[in-house]
Amino acid sequence: MAQTIGVVLAGGEGRRFGGPKGGVVLGGSTLADRAARALKPLCGSVIISVARGTGNPATAYASVEDEGTRRGPLGGIAAAFAATGSADLIVLACDYPAVGTSFLRSMLAAARDADDLVMPVDPSGRDHPLVALWRRSAEPVVRAALAEETYKVQALLPDLAVHRLPSVLFPNFDLGRVLANVNWPADLEAFQDA
Repeated sequence: MAQTIGVVLAGGEGRRFGGPKGGVVLGGSTLADRAARALKPLCGSVIISVARGTGNPATAYASVEDEGTRRGPLGGIAAAFAATGSADLIVLACDYPAVGTSFLRSMLAAARDADDLVMPVDPSGRDHPLVALWRRSAEPVVRAALAEETYKVQALLPDLAVHRLPSVLFPNFDLGRVLANVNWPADLEAFQDA
């Protein structure tokens, strides 16, 4: 596998949550810092993707500003591609507080050379492209989608070689819990022990 760089997506507005989630503290660390620490053992380096003109919620790591405004996660992924040379990206949105290094390592072990995108699928069948390996080969598709003002990640999946990893590949993990994300302030309570 090519060199990988970890990317924490922390540029969302957090409209449902009531504000950006990256700086929310859980267990003594910001959500962005928790995600960065999960990525760090697997990557050459880790960067924090933030919205244009906002601060970095994980100051121990370098940040990169999203390209444009209101372009969603694809804007952050595009900015990370632009800032990282030829490396592949391990992307982790900051609002997945139960995703740890061991889970990410298991995900990477299932990657195949021909895959553009490798992502887990939870027990209900939902894709999780923001907990995923985005290979450099996906960059042209991401850029084309943004050029067409297509900002939904799901919209570009048909144009990528996607490897969906079912829960059976993760026998040591409760994917319902690992892949639960924080959308509302009350959701944080479920992760107090994570």
